[in-house]
Amino acid sequence: MKIEFCEKNLDRFSKSAYKALKGEYEDVKVKKDSCLKECRLCRTEPFARVKGEIIRAETPKKLVKKLEKRIK
Repeated sequence: MKIEFCEKNLDRFSKSAYKALKGEYEDVKVKKDSCLKECRLCRTEPFARVKGEIIRAETPKKLVKKLEKRIK
């Protein structure tokens, strides 16, 4: 499984979510992308892309929880 984060969203909201997941799971690649082309969303809340689907949350902690449910 691959989890992708937008670099600009990392700077604004989701850096702690990225750090919490990076290297935590053997079979999960956590990757930074320069742009995920979700600019409107990127400016407003933490999000990541998993298997082409956008996962969003109100806070980075909630994002981690949602992403961990996908992993398990």
